[in-house]
Amino acid sequence: MAMIPYGRQSINDDDIKAVIETLRSDFITQGPKVEEFEKALSSLTGAKYAVCCSSGTAALYLAMRALSIGPGSTGLTTPLTFAASANCIELAGGKAAFVDIDHETLNISVEAVEEYCNQFGPPDVVIPVDFAGIPSDLERLYELKQRFGFSIVEDAAHAIGSSYTKRNGQKVQCGACVHTDMAIFSFHPVKNITCAEGGAVLTNDPEMAHRLKCLREHGIERTGGWRYDFSEISFNFRLSDIHAALGMSQLKRIESFKQKRRALFERYREELSALEEKGSLILPKIPDGTYPCMHLFVIRVGENAKVDRDTLFSLLREQGVAAQVHYWPVHLFSYYKMR
Repeated sequence: MAMIPYGRQSINDDDIKAVIETLRSDFITQGPKVEEFEKALSSLTGAKYAVCCSSGTAALYLAMRALSIGPGSTGLTTPLTFAASANCIELAGGKAAFVDIDHETLNISVEAVEEYCNQFGPPDVVIPVDFAGIPSDLERLYELKQRFGFSIVEDAAHAIGSSYTKRNGQKVQCGACVHTDMAIFSFHPVKNITCAEGGAVLTNDPEMAHRLKCLREHGIERTGGWRYDFSEISFNFRLSDIHAALGMSQLKRIESFKQKRRALFERYREELSALEEKGSLILPKIPDGTYPCMHLFVIRVGENAKVDRDTLFSLLREQGVAAQVHYWPVHLFSYYKMR
């Protein structure tokens, strides 16, 4: 039996041509394609600066370093995410903390963030995750930022191509950094576009962008000619021109990807609606004022279901559907339980 995969990249002839042209060019890394890709990401989102790097995980870590998160710092995020959303805080030397989700959107609960700030004091940074492509309530989080003074890094790994509407009716792209200090994207093959492996940090702050670029390349600060210096050290998180060429080509199809994903979302809802009416399943919904480029279709087992989640997972696998659990709550991993 052929297995329907959890995720599969869409590669066409234009993507292959773009990669081959770069392979035959003078630069396969540290060339012009990365900057071209960065400009295209800025154009898509409206953010002034985009800094590409080797993965979404690297993007999160770079954002923490750019904010000077370190020993004594606390970062707040959702437990319903891939572990990198929390690990980046710990890897930078800070402490990750968690608050509950909104049970409708599955994004971080704004009320829970406010309650945390009132009970424990404000964290240094909040990392909301645009779960499954649904934008977090960034406008309300921004209002809390103004009250409590924390930074916000939007984890938009699921959400390139998604957008939301402000109360004044203005449409905002995920990654625009209208309500955040920075945002990150991931370009892993299961994401909405891919460059095989890659990520990006976006910001409207020129000093932040400069620091991100230095931290992306060992911490090197160019001082003129061949001379350079280090005021802080980092790792090599560069994205190659080969990866950037694929990303550039993929980005041209973001709207068609968005339309196809939305059509699949609606089809799944239609086909599963009877089970939702019976209370066997809880299906995802698109909140008012959001325009997601759907990344995942996450179903939950309802009160009237005849099987539990793990049994349903196994049954789907037996029928050739490579379902996944998204996600095992991060605070339940051994590392976080043993701290």
